[in-house]
Amino acid sequence: MTQKRSINCWIISSGLIGCENQCIGLAEELNLNYEIKKINPGKILSITAPYGKPIKVRDFIEPWPKFIIGSGRKTVPYMKYLKSKLEDDIFTIFLQDPKIKTNNFDFVWAPLHDEIKGANTFSTLLSPGRVSQYLITKELTKWNNIFSILPEPFLTILIGGKTKAFSFNKKECFYILETISRSVKDGWTPLISTSRRTPQFLKKEIKNIVSNIPHYFYDNNGDNPYYAFLGISNVALVTPDSVNMLSETITADLSTYIFDLECRSQRISKFLTKLEKENFIKKINGKIIKFHFKKSNATKEIADYISKLI
Repeated sequence: MTQKRSINCWIISSGLIGCENQCIGLAEELNLNYEIKKINPGKILSITAPYGKPIKVRDFIEPWPKFIIGSGRKTVPYMKYLKSKLEDDIFTIFLQDPKIKTNNFDFVWAPLHDEIKGANTFSTLLSPGRVSQYLITKELTKWNNIFSILPEPFLTILIGGKTKAFSFNKKECFYILETISRSVKDGWTPLISTSRRTPQFLKKEIKNIVSNIPHYFYDNNGDNPYYAFLGISNVALVTPDSVNMLSETITADLSTYIFDLECRSQRISKFLTKLEKENFIKKINGKIIKFHFKKSNATKEIADYISKLI
C-alpha cells in the first residue's frame, strides 16, 4: 500500500486564478505536496494590503508546512504573520512584487519588468505557471475525443479583456474580429478561450464568425480545455493584456502572435518589447506561420534557483 505524502506546502490564495496558478506551478516543479489555503481578507484589508493585520488566522492550524507560497498583495499580511509565528521553521516564497521590502520573505520572484532588487530576489522575463509535459499530456488525453474530430491545423486564440493598461475599445474589438476572421479564411481551425474580462459584444461576434466552421469555443463555462489547447496547437494568437497567458504559450513552445493593441503601461510595454526583441512573440501582420525561438521555462528556472537555497 502506497503511503500518502504529508502536506509540506501551503499556497496562500486570495482567489486570483492567475496568481494561484503561478504558485501551483512552482509547487509542482519543486515536487511539493501542497494545500491551497483560501483567505478572506474582508473589505478593510482588501484596501490596505499589503499593509494591515490579517483576519481569521485561526484557520491556520497545525501541522505546519515547511514551505509557504503566496502571490498578490492581499496575501502579504498572511505571509508575514505566518513567518513571524513560525520563523525559521518555514521557508516563505512570494511571487510578484510584494509592494513592501523583500526581506519580509525568504525568497521573492518578480518579473524583470518590475525591476525589483534585493539580496533574496530572483527575476525572469517570463512568469511561472503550470505548463508542463505531464499536465499537457494528461489534458490532451482527456480532450482527445473532442479534438480528434476537428481538422488540423489548430490555432489557439486567447482573448482577455480590459485592464488598466488596455482599453479594448470598439475600434480594437473590430480589429480583433477582423484578424480572427482572416485567420479562419486562411484555413486555421480556431480553438478559442475568452476571459471573464472579455467584452460581451466581442464574445458574441467571435461566436458569429466561427459558427459555421469547425472550432472549439470556451467561454468560462464547464471544463476548461486551456492546457489541451496549448498541447495540440503549434501557433497561438493572444491579446497582450495578460503576462501569464503570453508566458504560458511561449513556455508551451507555441509560436505566439499578439494583437497589436494600444498599451498604456510602461511596465507592460517594456515586457512586450523585450519579448519581441527575444523573438518570443510577433505582432500579427499578414499571414500566421510557425516561427522558431529559443525555449524558455521560468518555472523551472525559479525552482532550480530555490533548490540551491534550501
